[in-house]
Amino acid sequence: MRHSDEDGSDIFWPGYVDAVTNLVLNLLFLLTIMTVAVFMFALELGRASKGGATQKTEASNVKVTSPPSADPVKENAELKREIQRLNMQLAQRVPQKVQPGVVEKTVDIASALPQPQKRLDKTLGASDTDVVVRFADEAVTFTPAEQGRLRETLKPIVAHGKTSIVVEVPAGFSEAKRMGYYRAMEVRNLLIDMKMPKENINVLVREGKSNANAALVRVKAR
Repeated sequence: MRHSDEDGSDIFWPGYVDAVTNLVLNLLFLLTIMTVAVFMFALELGRASKGGATQKTEASNVKVTSPPSADPVKENAELKREIQRLNMQLAQRVPQKVQPGVVEKTVDIASALPQPQKRLDKTLGASDTDVVVRFADEAVTFTPAEQGRLRETLKPIVAHGKTSIVVEVPAGFSEAKRMGYYRAMEVRNLLIDMKMPKENINVLVREGKSNANAALVRVKAR
């Protein structure tokens, strides 16, 4: 009797089962390795996160509990600056209210003038085009008598045609800067009243050293 191949037995591969088994085992081995790797990675990541949080906590604790070694130095420096600022304010004797008062004037020309009245001091030096007006105490304006004496002093500068009014104030003192501006404008208004064109008058109130005197108004021909 002739053997029939219609049942498909002629296409059966004897090693098929072994090959599939080996493939499944290899896949299971790879899956196991990947699982272990993922687990180890997650474990290391958890340790790293915990370690970072611990370090931050320790740093915060150290910052809170450590003795403030640098704070006293900083506080002392700030206290010294505050004392220096208060001393400068006392030295300047700048009031909150603007009041007229007596002025002292220094004129740098060649010889000495007679002693003036009402504490108005004038000294002669090397040039009649460089005048220093010293405001005494709380003064920011001139009395009529002071205006008359100062007009005589400023005549050479008016004749020159152009001038600069400079006031140097201590750095960081807004009140001293304001007072210096008032005094400079008082001198400027007097020059304008003496027929000097206002466009020829340059007013400068600038910050200088800590010991700058806002009571001095320098008028220079230019």
